[in-house]
Amino acid sequence: MDGGDPIMGTRVGVDFSTKNQVKRQLAANIDPNDQLRFNGDVDCKISVDFLVRSSDLSYDGLNFMSDLYNGTGENTMLVSVGGNAYNECYIDNFSVTVKPFEPVTASVTFSSYNPSSAALAGAIDNNTDTLLVSSDFIYGHTCSLSNAGNVVAANLVNSLTYNKTYSRTPVYALGSQRATNQLIDEVEVDVKVESTGLNSLIDFSGSKLGSSFGVLLNDIQNSGVHYDSADFDLTVSAGAHVIDEGYSVDGGGTLVTRATIKEVIL
Repeated sequence: MDGGDPIMGTRVGVDFSTKNQVKRQLAANIDPNDQLRFNGDVDCKISVDFLVRSSDLSYDGLNFMSDLYNGTGENTMLVSVGGNAYNECYIDNFSVTVKPFEPVTASVTFSSYNPSSAALAGAIDNNTDTLLVSSDFIYGHTCSLSNAGNVVAANLVNSLTYNKTYSRTPVYALGSQRATNQLIDEVEVDVKVESTGLNSLIDFSGSKLGSSFGVLLNDIQNSGVHYDSADFDLTVSAGAHVIDEGYSVDGGGTLVTRATIKEVIL
């Protein structure tokens, strides 16, 4: 990402699609040599599943998750997949999941408005092995909860998933096939938490949080994910709303409760 440290990916996918429309005319057959009209540039999506590593030893592979780095989704980025460079990339969304005694996993999707058209090319990074020290990866049992009592009845959280979504409108100018600018429309965060109890059930307007809530990311050495001296954690601020709750129990099992918290940033 932007020439920084590699993302510790477990899967990567690049998908191209065209914005086309079938040419149908009244009282005319489809011309086999002119079947489609194109009303937009190529849509290129880059998706990556990866492990969350701490920023210990100045690792900068996850800077894109910080709004300080991407300007709440308004800044363009360069994403390199192997030896192929995808320019003018904007982040669409990313999701991070935390579970006890498991590595913290995440996924991210980018849109490239100036993708590589070259043949697939590989690349060898001889420094990658130095970034695979297991103690630098973040696990669920080394993280800590912040103000869990605002949402659930106890700190017995089984899992938490943090999803951040960016919506934008591309701006096209006369004489250009590619978008010349991007208008940021929305930035929202949804946090889904699974636990064993609820403080209270929501009413028709949900429940407003009086303080922040979430998970503070730390590895076993108490080093987190940060950019420009600011920590990135899976938290929502006071004023976010609990918009969805539910509970269930199976025979021989324990009560399981679920809640969804939404924070509107933009």
